[in-house]
Amino acid sequence: MSDEEAGLWPVVPSEIVSDTLADPKASPEVFSAVAALTVEICENPWLVGSDHLGEDPDWREIIIPKGYGIAEYRINRADHNVILTRIVLF
Repeated sequence: MSDEEAGLWPVVPSEIVSDTLADPKASPEVFSAVAALTVEICENPWLVGSDHLGEDPDWREIIIPKGYGIAEYRINRADHNVILTRIVLF
């Protein structure tokens, strides 16, 4: 069964997100919170609590759980995936 058939939206981190999470200054708690958020996005990218940016309903932002920061992502309907474009840690 494919991800699309299962109703899942694979989440692909951008290079800058990967670099941010690989930074030793990012605590294990922050890494875990972002990982948990990506699972939630994979299950439903139009999460309750997320807001669209500008006029595009597929360009979203959401608070990272426990107030660790903000995540921005783009839902790619054509390829049935989500690009995690940026995270800003507090």
